[in-house]
Amino acid sequence: MSDDLIKELCNTPGVPGFEQEISKIVLREIENSCVAHLKDPMGNLIFQVNDTIKNAPVILIDAHMDEVGFLVSHIEENGMIRVIPLGGIDPKLFYGQRLTIWGKKKVEATVAAIPPHISDKSSNTSTPVEDCLIDCGISFKKLKSIIKVGDQVTFSTECIIDNDRILSKSLDDRIGLYVLLETVKKINKKNLKCNLFASASVQEEMGLRGARIINSKVRPDFSIALEGTVSNDLPGIPPHKKLAQLGNGPEIRISDKYLIADRFFNKHIENIARNKKIKYQLTAKNAGGTNSTAFQVTGEGSKATVMSVPVRYLHSPSSVCLAKDVQLTIKLLTATIQNIHRFKDE
Repeated sequence: MSDDLIKELCNTPGVPGFEQEISKIVLREIENSCVAHLKDPMGNLIFQVNDTIKNAPVILIDAHMDEVGFLVSHIEENGMIRVIPLGGIDPKLFYGQRLTIWGKKKVEATVAAIPPHISDKSSNTSTPVEDCLIDCGISFKKLKSIIKVGDQVTFSTECIIDNDRILSKSLDDRIGLYVLLETVKKINKKNLKCNLFASASVQEEMGLRGARIINSKVRPDFSIALEGTVSNDLPGIPPHKKLAQLGNGPEIRISDKYLIADRFFNKHIENIARNKKIKYQLTAKNAGGTNSTAFQVTGEGSKATVMSVPVRYLHSPSSVCLAKDVQLTIKLLTATIQNIHRFKDE
């Protein structure tokens, strides 16, 4: 596992609409491992991994480049800043956090927090993100020369990898993107019996926007969205609410709020996992969503599913996943691609 690449992916800013720096990393890592690629008008990167094989199935693997974050929406005359959220962020997690504002130069800031001894302890409500004040401690005049409305803002936490775990912001979906990059680099393209495409998509956190236009370019028979998925395996949580659990391998998703995965494609992947003795887990839920929904129902559609690395504390400043789950996801994805030509509808 390349710790340096994971750290670079996680530490590089890229909220929806600002994926260009992540895009540069993706191009650097796999451009020379593919036979062709294009960037569409939205900024999606689409790679044709191997030479075209006539009458072979087409499989698309995708990971999105954007992370949840914020945009500067207003600068007060006292130098305080207001932001709006991009993606699903719990206001309770936002209060009192350190942020990085990516202006002409990066500026560290904090979400203003009222000292507990003067706060209203009777209030149980959370202040909406857009109503919070962001404090840089910089004068209005100087701040205006560095920061403007529309600049991107991220959590400021940096990626830490030790003790066989990864602790970082933006594991949704930089860990899925890492799985995609390593799979494309390591797979033996000469032995493929399919037409493999890979996409690094934009603006997933804002309603699967980038993925909605990829199918018309690729026209896949099969599609797999690669994700960091919710793990709720905490003490006191009932077993039926734990969802994917750390250490149990990749999640193969049956359903979420917007997706009913192709059950025969899922069964095919399960059979591969059992035959290869790759640990995996199934989840069925009615919350969340991924680019798989867009790949399933746009263009001519495709047989779609989701393969994910379990992650605790998703969309927070500090998410947690395990290195072994990442490695098992790469292993299962590689085996699925190598055996997709064996798929049979039942």
